[in-house]
Amino acid sequence: MSLFHEGCRACALLYFQRGEILNNTKRPMGFTLIELLVVIAIIAILAAILFPVFAQAREKARQTSCMSNLKQIGTGVYMYVQDYDESYPFSDTTVPNTQPSPLNPNATGAFARRVNHYKWEAWVLPYIKSTQIFFCPSRTRDEEAWSVNGEIKNGYAINLGITGSPNGTSFIGGTIAGLQTPAETFIIQELWNQITYNYNNSSTLYPAALREDWEAYLKPNNAVDKKSAPHSDGFVFAYADGHAKWMKVDNFLGQCPRTSEYSAPRFSGGFKTNPGAQVGVNTRAIGAAPTWTRPFPLWGLN
Repeated sequence: MSLFHEGCRACALLYFQRGEILNNTKRPMGFTLIELLVVIAIIAILAAILFPVFAQAREKARQTSCMSNLKQIGTGVYMYVQDYDESYPFSDTTVPNTQPSPLNPNATGAFARRVNHYKWEAWVLPYIKSTQIFFCPSRTRDEEAWSVNGEIKNGYAINLGITGSPNGTSFIGGTIAGLQTPAETFIIQELWNQITYNYNNSSTLYPAALREDWEAYLKPNNAVDKKSAPHSDGFVFAYADGHAKWMKVDNFLGQCPRTSEYSAPRFSGGFKTNPGAQVGVNTRAIGAAPTWTRPFPLWGLN
């Protein structure tokens, strides 16, 4: 019986091997049209799912780079304050007009040699060592402003209502000692202009902090303007104590006083931050010092 069973096993093995060989010789080569279409459809679905994820990852990396920039700038401003009797750097400081722009010495325009070309970035530059820090990777810098005028547009702006300027003292005195909440008050923000908007009352500067103006600028038609807030519907701020933080647009607006809470008037026509905007759009003259009904520490209104 064992010899019989062994013979049967051998025959069965030979049969299956022969069938496998026959099947292999009959197997078609390549893919059918349906199989190709299925593969293409799967690839298309995966691409539709993954491409937005990749885009978000790239923007997150740019946001991280921007936050690093603001962290270094905020630290540079803080170091400047320590070296200059706790006073903040001015913007458009008067210097001899024979010097080229300290930000871009190769700038070709006459504006680059004006007596008021010495911007706040130039004062902070010795503590940072690189002008690249002043450019956000998610923003397209104004090449004409840079190459002709030696200015940085569509980068970062200093809060002039806090720091003051050559022709106006801030309402807190332009020194860190005047700030009650330096860890909550921003000193630099992302903006097309180099300085934030402010009100001027008899040479005293106050922040143009009204929510209605900022809402019209940041959320036209009730949708976030990606050029103004490129980082996941938000932007980055450097604070007076040197740290930096990303903030969503709605969070920022929630920390801005409404017209019923801040007596300063609205800017007629809103903020003008587009290239070619008229002179003087950063400030507005007011007849009396504004008042506010409760603290707004983001703006130093305590």
